[in-house]
Amino acid sequence: MARVKTGADQAVRACLEQGRSFAVVAGAGSGKTDSLVEALRILQDGRGRELRQNGQRIACITYTNRAAGVIMARIRFDELFVVSTLHSFLWSAIGRFQPDIREALRSHRIPELIAKAHEADNGGNGREALRARERAGELERQLAQLDRAPAFRYEDAAYSDYLEGELGHDDVIAISSYLLAESARFRRILGLRFPYIFVDEAQDTFASVIAGLNLLPQPGGPPLVGYFGDPWQQIYDGRAGSFPPPPGGLEIAKTENFRCSRSVVRFLNAFRSDVEQYPAGENREREGSVAVRLVRAENPALPRSRYSDGQIDRALATLDSALADWRWQSRADEIRLFLVRQMIARRLGFAALNTLFTGPFASAAAQDDYQAGEHFLLRPLRGAVWPLVSARERGDERRLVDILRSESPDFALDGRNRDRPLREMITRANSAIDGLRARWAGGSIREVLSYCRDQRLCRLPDRLREALAREPRREEYDERTHAADKGDWLCDAFFEMGPREVGPYCEFLSNNTAFSTQHGVKGEQHRNVLVVMDDIEAAWNNYSFAKLLTPATSGEPTQGQLERTRRLAYVCFSRALDNLRVLLFTPDPQSARAELIGRGLLSPDQIELLP
Repeated sequence: MARVKTGADQAVRACLEQGRSFAVVAGAGSGKTDSLVEALRILQDGRGRELRQNGQRIACITYTNRAAGVIMARIRFDELFVVSTLHSFLWSAIGRFQPDIREALRSHRIPELIAKAHEADNGGNGREALRARERAGELERQLAQLDRAPAFRYEDAAYSDYLEGELGHDDVIAISSYLLAESARFRRILGLRFPYIFVDEAQDTFASVIAGLNLLPQPGGPPLVGYFGDPWQQIYDGRAGSFPPPPGGLEIAKTENFRCSRSVVRFLNAFRSDVEQYPAGENREREGSVAVRLVRAENPALPRSRYSDGQIDRALATLDSALADWRWQSRADEIRLFLVRQMIARRLGFAALNTLFTGPFASAAAQDDYQAGEHFLLRPLRGAVWPLVSARERGDERRLVDILRSESPDFALDGRNRDRPLREMITRANSAIDGLRARWAGGSIREVLSYCRDQRLCRLPDRLREALAREPRREEYDERTHAADKGDWLCDAFFEMGPREVGPYCEFLSNNTAFSTQHGVKGEQHRNVLVVMDDIEAAWNNYSFAKLLTPATSGEPTQGQLERTRRLAYVCFSRALDNLRVLLFTPDPQSARAELIGRGLLSPDQIELLP
């Protein structure tokens, strides 16, 4: 089917011909990437030869390496284009400016980090305060000796060591934003190298980067900066959200929806007021359906407004009943369930792990890292240990070898055993994996991780090594006394657990189940989508679905709650190709029904009350 040229595409073409910057605001399913690729092809055909002769290239910044690969394939890997993630692009831009990097670290980045460390130090003797004090002291030492650092490099790492010249993810953003804002020379050179700079998923970049890029265009001249994105799909903390074009640029609305059925598009338009979409592709022939079932929410039985196990089981039974009534229970190959973590954990078998990492020993940062699979306690289990165990259970020897080569210091191709005979290394690998399986089957997580450390099966973060090496905390945890050191109790409780729940947790994070969190579904689409909205089960203060959809019934949300919940709900709703179902837990189903109808979000026949 030939691609449809839209009004937004024509507006982008006009901007390219006029040398005018722009920002395309494109709702879900609008073919935003198609419009981006079309813009690249227009320049490829119209200005490619001239740009190549001048030694200039076109930059396209994407959110993920996967997205970069898709775009490169669609423009046939033409070297006229530099298509890369934000961090990669920015490092390629600043990497040659070594003196400027050093000055940015000296005058901006390191002093900023020192100030943050001092803010985290409350003057006490708790572990967090001591760690912040130690961090501030180490940064002050590195700042004083910064002239001794070698050339700076960035290797896609999360952590920094300035005296060794190692920069992390956040450093690249901070230094690039600083140079864009403060160095006219840097801006001029960047603009000459890249007369056209496009940013995909612009809502997910950083506000400081957007502000810096908007300083690039010269009055009446290059570079042209073009953004493609959707502020309503910005669901990650610390990102820009909005992305106004540079001064004099044009804002372009893309109103087509090539994904969702007519019913789903109507619902999205009722939910969102700034962009009204219309079905524009094959979906024009699909009516689809939208239905909301209202369920009376139970009062939480546990402290901290949490459901008991019995309440979670009843909520899951309500879900199963809804699936049966909708005749969706036998369509597991098509349906995607978007649930918050507590119900998923109970259904999939990692409830104790979830309870630990959302309980009193887990800070907000620890909970965020757990949900992302990036907590230092879980990272080696997810990245190496479970994949090794799983590969052995499947008899996948090739996968075992690949994992060991990438994760094990001893089995790496350039490791200390690189000169040993292959037969010997295979024997050692089999022996090590057999030992790991034995501990996985009958040991604790402490035993598993200690074995991996001793056998050098994978690299362990320094904080994890420290936690394994110290003696467990024997005193009873007291919130007032031990709040700053709660991480010690988290580690000790985790080490005492068996590893049985780690596998289901890892499989869930790898999208190998029919379940996903609402945050985890961004960028996907599914024939049939069920969204479960339960504010109590979510245990979130930052979100309230009931207040978003029925504020008169459930209470008005704060402005922050409104913005965050609205964006997250929109992402969930707009994943549905054909049919959307919403299971909404509310304190008063009858009043909620009347309010949903009165607000024009749904018609009476689309709302069900729990039988």
